[in-house]
Amino acid sequence: MWRLTFAHKSTISRFVGAARACTMTACPYGHATPTIRAQEMNLVEGEQCPVIGTAPHMPCPIEHPTTLRAPTTYEMASTMGKTQLSAYVAATALAGYVIGYGGSPLIAAALTAGTMLQSCSANTANQVIEVNYDKLMKRTCRRPLPMGHITRRNAAFLSAAELAVGTGMLATFSPAAAALGALNWFLYVGMYTPLKRLSPTNTWFGSIVGGIPPLMGGLAVSGTISAPVWLLATFLFVWQIPHFHGLAFHCRRDYEAAGYKMLAFSNPWRASFYAVLLSFVMAFLTMAVPALIDMPVEGAWYYPVAAVANAGMIYKSVLFHQAPVRHCRGCFVFSYVYLMIMLGAIMLNHYQPMHTVNGLIADFTAEEPPLTEKALLA
Repeated sequence: MWRLTFAHKSTISRFVGAARACTMTACPYGHATPTIRAQEMNLVEGEQCPVIGTAPHMPCPIEHPTTLRAPTTYEMASTMGKTQLSAYVAATALAGYVIGYGGSPLIAAALTAGTMLQSCSANTANQVIEVNYDKLMKRTCRRPLPMGHITRRNAAFLSAAELAVGTGMLATFSPAAAALGALNWFLYVGMYTPLKRLSPTNTWFGSIVGGIPPLMGGLAVSGTISAPVWLLATFLFVWQIPHFHGLAFHCRRDYEAAGYKMLAFSNPWRASFYAVLLSFVMAFLTMAVPALIDMPVEGAWYYPVAAVANAGMIYKSVLFHQAPVRHCRGCFVFSYVYLMIMLGAIMLNHYQPMHTVNGLIADFTAEEPPLTEKALLA
């Protein structure tokens, strides 16, 4: 009995010691149930995993809290589908629909739901393929698949169902948008996902995937894509380079531990340089290109807002380039702020609020013409 207890404590000690010494921080209790894991570690259910809890500090945060409670079915589907990210993807498709002068609330709702389901399906399929590598990364080791909460077969079935339903919803009003969405799914799952282990160029393919949803929204309007929609798609493609390079450098040790080919650790100088270069490209796209494509712009407020936002993005990218260890996260976080400002400005400019307000003021202050003598006699 004493020898068994000593052996059990030695096993736990080896796990904890390995966690303190190594750079890869995967929880080794991935395939046991929460109750069994808690019994093996002499813990009550709900305490933190000792391996993750004693792991050396890494810049990249863990995605999920270190609770031993098994997730619900909804939580697993939400985690694998990355619903917050998928909602952003769906919002960009909706933005393309609005900027393309789409006016049907029903089509807008179906476009949003169908695009989000396709995105959830792609994210789930990605995790089915990469489950063995997710186990090696601190950021991803507590996802449902690495933890054994769901089988790869069931996750693949969920992905297929989401893709079928989402594509079907899009096809009801725009077969072209549905086909483009299915192509985008293939680019993400069939090209970007395997390319992450082959070449740092995977980031550029991932950026193409991020630029396609607005085109789906534009196609849903009339089957063609207008110049402002192309501008929005190009802007989103370019935005993802500084955004992702900031994230990749922030999590570089995690990506390297799993064997992914990221420019952030193979050539950090070039990664941060691309962030600076493409921040200037975004400034050109948002401030010069609208005039070149004859896009109506309310310059009195749009250009000052765009100038401040672009100046902030360029400043954060330059800091990232000068001191990447210190400022990679700042560039990554601010890229979200910048995106929200610019998407809001582009959308608001589409509705021409100042023109509308000026028209209302003119109608309200206009003096009625004097009545003629004929009108008075009548």
